Amino acid sequence: MTIVKSDLIKRLMDAKKFFVNGYVDEGVKIVQDVLKLSPQKEEYNWFICNVIESVDCKYLFTILDKIGSNFDVSKCQNLKNVVMCGIMQNVYNAHVDLALNSLVTQGKRDRLEDITKDIFKVNPDVNGEILYKLAEALRRAGDERDAVLLLQEACKKGIKEACSNAVVPPPRSVM
Repeated sequence: MTIVKSDLIKRLMDAKKFFVNGYVDEGVKIVQDVLKLSPQKEEYNWFICNVIESVDCKYLFTILDKIGSNFDVSKCQNLKNVVMCGIMQNVYNAHVDLALNSLVTQGKRDRLEDITKDIFKVNPDVNGEILYKLAEALRRAGDERDAVLLLQEACKKGIKEACSNAVVPPPRSVM
């Protein structure tokens, strides 16, 4: 029996519809079936990026827990969504960590700065661990000023490592 690539793509899009509508287990089953039939799983990496872009935050981490390991999530260009979902849900997990590290590796300092601008609008009570990890990512991306501000906020929320790292940078010279 020959498997036609267009049939596999159609099935993946069906799985995405299930995910978008909150039927995670049904979508996972379809994805697992498709991946069993496909000899070249990496050619379907676009699918996980599409899911990250489309699904509601309340389903994202469950989906990534169940099928994320089958894909290279670090290649997605919309990893900001993963971080923002973590902020909204006040969850710091392996997926948020991977997203932050990938944004730094990809040189996406602008996306990290966008997250920083929106963090307290999205969740005024964001937990200190997320602030600390975002600050570390900003620092690795070269944004010392915003990193220190987030470290100070994380310190206020009881993250001891943030307190010891929240050194105020010297003022910028204006020329």
